[in-house]
Amino acid sequence: MKKTLYFATILALVSTACSDSILNKIDTNPNVISDAPLNTLLPAAQMTTFQRVVSPVSILSGYTSEHTNFTGVNTATKLQVGSGGTIWNNGFLAIRYFNDVRDKADKLQRPGYSAIADIMSAYTLSLLVDVFGDIPYKEASREDIIQPNFDKAQDLYGEMQKLLDSGIQKCDQASAATSRPANDDLVFKGNMTLWKKTAWGLKARLHNRLSNVSAQESANQAILAINNAFAPTENFTVSAYQSNPENANPIANNFMNAATIVVADGIVTAMKSFLEPNEEVIADPRANIWFTKIGNKVVTPPTSRGNTDVTLNGTLYSKPLYLQNRPSPLPLLTYPELKFIEAEAQLRLGDKTKAYDAYQAAVRSAMSQAAIFNAAATLTSTQIDSYLARPKVLMGADKLTLKDIINQKYIFLFVFQSQEAYNDVRRTGLISLNDPDGTAKRLPYPVDEISRNANAPQVSDQNTVYQDNARLFWAKL
Repeated sequence: MKKTLYFATILALVSTACSDSILNKIDTNPNVISDAPLNTLLPAAQMTTFQRVVSPVSILSGYTSEHTNFTGVNTATKLQVGSGGTIWNNGFLAIRYFNDVRDKADKLQRPGYSAIADIMSAYTLSLLVDVFGDIPYKEASREDIIQPNFDKAQDLYGEMQKLLDSGIQKCDQASAATSRPANDDLVFKGNMTLWKKTAWGLKARLHNRLSNVSAQESANQAILAINNAFAPTENFTVSAYQSNPENANPIANNFMNAATIVVADGIVTAMKSFLEPNEEVIADPRANIWFTKIGNKVVTPPTSRGNTDVTLNGTLYSKPLYLQNRPSPLPLLTYPELKFIEAEAQLRLGDKTKAYDAYQAAVRSAMSQAAIFNAAATLTSTQIDSYLARPKVLMGADKLTLKDIINQKYIFLFVFQSQEAYNDVRRTGLISLNDPDGTAKRLPYPVDEISRNANAPQVSDQNTVYQDNARLFWAKL
């Protein structure tokens, strides 16, 4: 009887698409997932990543990238970075589920499911590695090992690329309808062409992350991957969220339940850098659809030192409007991001013309997707053209700099994608930040991991992650 209830609960994932309450019920007996059929196991694994990993990573990254500030109790970002334990636990749980999907799919000769498991494993692994650094990936899923060894982050970047290559190969093998999922795939409904393009896009992102490790090779590999990735209207996005809290976009739902997130000075400074000195940030058309106003102005707190403001529209400080829409899609990898990567890679290779062409396409597509959270707020072509006519926005190929590219990308990533902004903050050191405590180089390992695993770094807390020796292998900051 009890097991029947669990299966009914899990199967509801396919029809309701996205429910955190369902995942809470699964938590009471996670082993039942492993025993489930593929059309139940896959959506449960996907939802674990989207609801339980992407959401907290994005929220914390908003603070550390200075896109946003926390204005609950104890507003210093330094006091928030230690709350990543749920990311750690649920990240490894999701990877375990995707391992189960792969194992079962391979036995049943259903390569479409296995391909998605490979691609989603690589994506989930990248979220963990980019916020924690070294993690115990290879041994964590082995039940015979109680204290798994930690794998080097640099080695795991190679592992991610292998998973993506495997996923791409399996996408090509999933030609028969019976070999791939349908509605039980919560992203592309079994469209293996789009999964293959997603894998190529993720490869481009990972290659570009290594710009400080191998400038030329990372650029060449990123461009090669982008050529196989998304067309202008294609993105890796979770849709079908609903207005009820149980099936809502998890990041928006978090805000609507607590309203402890406000607009930070980092995003305002970046946006104003493309305006004239005497202009307020509202001269950027995105400001009017992204930020609430206090007395007709966008008001930000002293970075990481604000007062408590838990009102929905802000009493002291401006709030992010995109967080007020529970049904909003959740973008994970987009065409505009890939065009920004292409622009950066071409600039690194010394081709200013191609870099500028990609940059123009990136900014225009970023503006067109600025209202992904609410179609009614979509910017008009006149608004977009007017912004692009600004001399600091489209400055000409000879004047284009890496900082221009990174700042425009940082602005675009404000809406639900702060994890990538945080990565660029650390990778390039080009974003103007002013947290008096500095910038966290990574998140600290959970206390229970340190206490139970002798192989874990024994000193990792909210203080040590701000030190230079905590810097990730690909980062400047």
